Amino acid sequence: MQEKERQCNDGGSRDNVNVNEGGNHETACFGKITVIGTGPGDTDHLSKKALEAIKSSQTVIGYSSYLKQIDGILSVAQERMPFNMKDEIKRCEAAVKKSMEGRDVALVSGGDAGIYGMSGLLLEIIEKKSLLGKIPVDFIPGIPAFCAASCAVGAPIMNDFCVISLSNLLTPWEDIEKRLRAASQGDFVIILYNPKSMKRKNELTIAKDILLETLDKDRPVAIIKAVTRPDEEIVITTLENMDKFDIVSMNTSIIIGNSNTYVKDFFMITKRGYGNKYNLDLA
Repeated sequence: MQEKERQCNDGGSRDNVNVNEGGNHETACFGKITVIGTGPGDTDHLSKKALEAIKSSQTVIGYSSYLKQIDGILSVAQERMPFNMKDEIKRCEAAVKKSMEGRDVALVSGGDAGIYGMSGLLLEIIEKKSLLGKIPVDFIPGIPAFCAASCAVGAPIMNDFCVISLSNLLTPWEDIEKRLRAASQGDFVIILYNPKSMKRKNELTIAKDILLETLDKDRPVAIIKAVTRPDEEIVITTLENMDKFDIVSMNTSIIIGNSNTYVKDFFMITKRGYGNKYNLDLA
């Protein structure tokens, strides 16, 4: 192995590149790819580090809706590369290509990029190209939608919980059904992502029926659409009725309580267990 220091003059951050003699990337000067979770939608929920990383990147890549959400913090000089839904591979390929051109890239992903986001796919693609450890990559966490949704209705996620996506685009529906049954039998607080789309109309009802095999029909449920955004909507209902509301979409998180969850004055509260161990009657 031979180590060569690349001198780049475009202001980007660079690492030394290890290459084999005669290797494919001998003249490469890689820009840094920073994968950034943009949170639930409102830019007020971006971390300071995420904000700085987005502003300092030369190229910003992401789903078009996510780029619109952060458009106000981008400068005219920054290159924007919006992509459509289901173009995740193209986004990662574009990020790698720009990095190989020596540009610093922000690859943005809604919520946290490591939860149903772009982090894993990017690393898979970099590995396939034998560039893992050569292209500098960093990851900046974001607030997941389910955390923001929880805050919007009180404290429903106060004990063990699980998150299950109802999208069968990448996960077989049979596996989703197994996870729903296991979660209900374990008395987890259950968060459902991607409960409905333009093509998937019935999965939420099927999921409800599976959960009702184990759970009481009056189990508290919170439905939170577009949390932190101007069109945010919230419904508090029960498991029996959770599939009867028009606000359910791909931008909706559904929180299903456990056996210690109750609703009081529009707050959804899951007991952590302090009352079983300590005297909470402080009066």
